[in-house]
Amino acid sequence: MRGINISLLFLLLQSGPGHCAAPAYELYLKGELLKAATAYFALADAAPENPRPMLNAAACLKQAGRYYEAAAALVRALNRDPQNPDIYSELGWLRFHQADYDGARSAFEAAIRLREQHPRAELGLASVYSNLDEKEKTLEHLDKYRRLRPDFAGVDYILAWNYMNFKMHKEAEEALVEALRKDPSFTEARLPLAGIYARQGKFNEAWNQYYRVLDYAPGHPVASKMMKVLEGKLTKQPEEIRPPFRITKPLVMEPLDALASLSSSVKIRVGIGTGTTGKQGRNNFLRIKSFEGLTVTGKASGKVYAAIPPDETWTLAEEGDKVKLTAADGTVYGRFAGTIMVKPAKAGGTVIFDATSKTRNPWFSGADRQYRGYIEFYPNGSRGIGVVNVIENELYLLGVVPSEVAPQWPYESLKAQAVLARTQVLIRRARGGQHKKDGYHLCDGQHCQAYKGKSNEANTTNRAVVDTEGEILTYHGRPAYTFYHSNCGGWIQASKEVTGWGDSPYLVTKPDIAPDKVQAPLDPWEHHLWLTGNPEANCNYPGRVRASEFRWMKIIRHKDMTFRVNMEYPVGEVVDIIPLRRSPSGNVNTMKIVGRKRSVTVTKEHMIRNILGFSSLKCTLFEIETNRFKNGKVRNYWLYGGGWGHAIGMCQSGAAGLAGKYDKSYKEIMEFYFPGTNLRRIKYVKKAKSGEL
Repeated sequence: MRGINISLLFLLLQSGPGHCAAPAYELYLKGELLKAATAYFALADAAPENPRPMLNAAACLKQAGRYYEAAAALVRALNRDPQNPDIYSELGWLRFHQADYDGARSAFEAAIRLREQHPRAELGLASVYSNLDEKEKTLEHLDKYRRLRPDFAGVDYILAWNYMNFKMHKEAEEALVEALRKDPSFTEARLPLAGIYARQGKFNEAWNQYYRVLDYAPGHPVASKMMKVLEGKLTKQPEEIRPPFRITKPLVMEPLDALASLSSSVKIRVGIGTGTTGKQGRNNFLRIKSFEGLTVTGKASGKVYAAIPPDETWTLAEEGDKVKLTAADGTVYGRFAGTIMVKPAKAGGTVIFDATSKTRNPWFSGADRQYRGYIEFYPNGSRGIGVVNVIENELYLLGVVPSEVAPQWPYESLKAQAVLARTQVLIRRARGGQHKKDGYHLCDGQHCQAYKGKSNEANTTNRAVVDTEGEILTYHGRPAYTFYHSNCGGWIQASKEVTGWGDSPYLVTKPDIAPDKVQAPLDPWEHHLWLTGNPEANCNYPGRVRASEFRWMKIIRHKDMTFRVNMEYPVGEVVDIIPLRRSPSGNVNTMKIVGRKRSVTVTKEHMIRNILGFSSLKCTLFEIETNRFKNGKVRNYWLYGGGWGHAIGMCQSGAAGLAGKYDKSYKEIMEFYFPGTNLRRIKYVKKAKSGEL
């Protein structure tokens, strides 16, 4: 009975056949993995013909880093279910990660004999042959894997990994480009591609890839170093290699004139060019213009300081504790210690920021930016120039919805996004907003909600804002917490499961599947197969949603993982990484990192995502497998994951699936993701309150 406590065994068995695994499952969710494994072993002993408890015990042991014991449990499970190819496949992976390549090959081959088309076993065989330096067999099985998972960016990444091992650099380049076509955020693919370009003497292309790495992983040490190394070898100026997006003529929207269709609404303040924490970037130098012309007015004095003619570019620069305004001809119009307002000269006009390489804020260097409403500029201490867009709420939403979802998605999902974004404004604007100390209600990044201004608008999303004008989501008469994310990976997690997210009764754990289907939370074994496979889900929507958002993988070298972890936690060399507490959705909510010097337990969602590699994990829905050399030392880490975002509230990709696959309305979509909530239409009342932002 493996030494299990008798009282625990009684607890396991007294619940009845339908629920006898519940205590073991609860131990698994709590991260008490060895206790969970012991409990599952007890269930296995009580039901000698049933392989599932043994499989769950193996899954818990593997997650705890006990690979040899997990493999032994799988062997025992095979005695009960000898025709199960998944058991053989997972046994192969456990042996592979322990550098037992002969044992791994035998297990993978057995899996394929039982199921000819087994993607994970094909990948396993390819990995075995790669380590045995058998090129032809490696590529043969990788090709089979690619045919079985054609949309999975991880396939091309692993292909490239092996091509480089075999010195096949041209083929590696092609595979990496394909991986990035499927998943532009795949930072781990950009680094080797940049290295290939550098070896080929394509220094401009290499520099561009390192630059893109820094887009997703600011401060990446290799990319930062190599960009400096390559600067003297470039044959073009950086702005020629990465030409900024330019706004050269007014955007004409047809057939909908949103400005004429929307009523006046309350003004909000949006911080522009903010970072991951919602703080302003380093704005040392900015260029502004307008197709309609602009006026420059002192906010406190009301004095008009300048009139900027149409299509003429003026600059703003930090100068000590002032903002210097300079005309196109070099005339300095003022050095301002207070706030100045730059407004379009005509109703419906916009303010345009000309992209410039002189700015230290990447937001204003890679593309022109165009905004409705008006802009306030003010001295902002070490951050240079503060930039705030003052705009009516409904007009602001015109720039939010297409920044958050694809305008070509099914229309009802766009309407759902408009309602949720509008509700977010009310919540975040209350009592001056989360960014009150920063001088604005909301930031323009994912910290609040993405907002890219007028140049990002589209007819479909504009129509969605107009058709839902004033509608918000409420719970018991108050605005609901309308959290949303890009892709849940197939399961929504409850807010109460995540540290610091509160407990809202409508933010619940549920499968992101067809509304008429029911699915219980997955046990450890089922969850592993589900996460490493390609299951049905609302957010698994080929042709509309990137497959790389639904399922993804990374392989991270041990030294890179150690370097990244120690940037946050001085643990010394990383010895083990153990996901502990999970939501019933499968999301990791507590993670233990064991180092040579000390161990740490990480509980914050963003930190769990940020420290596992140089670029943030897309989601906490992941499993990690530790790959070792024959001497037991860690070689690298294989991460298999699903989803993009925090997985709480509305899955944006899932909303597209509900609307496109099942013809659900935006009201039905919101009821699916926020059960028990209601729609309400608000009336905007403009009030000037003392001290209001």
